[in-house]
Amino acid sequence: MFKGYISNTIGRVQWTIHAQRSFLIPYLERIPDRISGKSKEPADDTLLTIVRKDRHKILGEFEVVHANEVQTYLVKMYKYSGLIQKLKQLFKNTRGFREFNTTYVAAVKGVPVEVPVAYGERKHLFTKGFYLIIRKIKHACTVREYFRSGVSPEERRDVLKKFGKLAKNIHDSGVKQDDFSLDNFLVYDDEAGERRLILIDFERVTIQTKCLSDKQRIWYLAKLNRAKKHFTNTERLRFLLSYTGGDFDYCKKLARQIEAVTVYIQKKDARKFYQQCIHENRKFGVFKNTNYHGYFKRDYSPEKLLPLLNTLGESTQEVRYINNFRIVHFTGHTSTGQNYRNIKQVWMHANALFALRIDILVPAGVFKRNPGRQRTEGFLVSQMPDNCIPLNQYAYLHSDRNSILYALLRLAEQVSPFGIFSKDLSTHDFLVRMKGNRLKCYLGNYTAFHMNHHPVQKNGTVNTRIIKQLLQIGDAKIS
Repeated sequence: MFKGYISNTIGRVQWTIHAQRSFLIPYLERIPDRISGKSKEPADDTLLTIVRKDRHKILGEFEVVHANEVQTYLVKMYKYSGLIQKLKQLFKNTRGFREFNTTYVAAVKGVPVEVPVAYGERKHLFTKGFYLIIRKIKHACTVREYFRSGVSPEERRDVLKKFGKLAKNIHDSGVKQDDFSLDNFLVYDDEAGERRLILIDFERVTIQTKCLSDKQRIWYLAKLNRAKKHFTNTERLRFLLSYTGGDFDYCKKLARQIEAVTVYIQKKDARKFYQQCIHENRKFGVFKNTNYHGYFKRDYSPEKLLPLLNTLGESTQEVRYINNFRIVHFTGHTSTGQNYRNIKQVWMHANALFALRIDILVPAGVFKRNPGRQRTEGFLVSQMPDNCIPLNQYAYLHSDRNSILYALLRLAEQVSPFGIFSKDLSTHDFLVRMKGNRLKCYLGNYTAFHMNHHPVQKNGTVNTRIIKQLLQIGDAKIS
């Protein structure tokens, strides 16, 4: 069925393994028990290292020496959390097989991918266990990591050109990657020293026989366009020119269509995050102990966040800055009108804004504290970018207003498709930092922005007026 692959039953697992990787067979018997934690071998056995583990998947890696070369392989094991899901997968292909099969088919169609070297399936009485083994490419990074690494303009242009051609190849081949993002492409130099890009992570991929329609292409390119703030307009145009084969007129038309769909997707993401952030799932968690209860983003554990709250002591300040975190203290009454009773809504609103991918602080967690009969307090914790300071503390607030105005207007342009700033906006609501030789602004106070469904032109006019009023600069002076 799969050209170049052989079948081999090892223990209770039926493996499909590439013939050129048959030297892995002696290791395959030990891997399923190692990654599932059922191994009877000594605890100090170091064949497999667990890299990541959650409710849905376990990811491990192991090294072997072959032909005097150390090779590293990744192992995936999928898990079904519910009994109904476990029973359903008995009557259809498993997630592991679907990922293996779609990767293989994509490679046959000419899409640059890293096809798994082996797929294994173990049948139990009412369930299946399944495993994928993939070669780990040395010195590879995601496209997102690559563009954040400070590469030269020439290298950026080269990779953007190749990225555009790869995206075109993917869509012409009928590959639909639901999570079409910068994190699902790898960049690396092959053995000949040539820069290569490949598509990875086929968990949410389907393949159709025909190439993608224009509507489908725009949808997936709009998903990719959510990361637009990391690129200049020229770079985005360069990517589309490569995608369209240099057709400038079609490129401009495509760019307008992509932008409109991007805003729709971002608003859809915001509604999803608004609900997800108060439930236990892959991205968010719920926490409760004797003193605190609340919600947190899984990238920030309560063990990391709660010690920050303990350092506040009896401070009456509403906003504190500690170790790159901004902490808002909610009590019964505050000058901003916020109190612990609506802190949950503030958290939900903050995560909706974060899903829009605008320049705001990252909402990390929100907690209520009510020890004994003392008053209830709330804390909203957000992470700031490095070297950020509140705008009202910026040393050149009054002498460098043109730079501040430019940075704030850039932020206003970014948020206008989604809503407007509060009319009582103040410099306390923003943070600034120098990025290169330019000033960049971030929204720190989530409640200072209100989402709406008005046209971007109307919101843009309102936001521009509010920003100018904030800095008390007349239109004549600005121009």
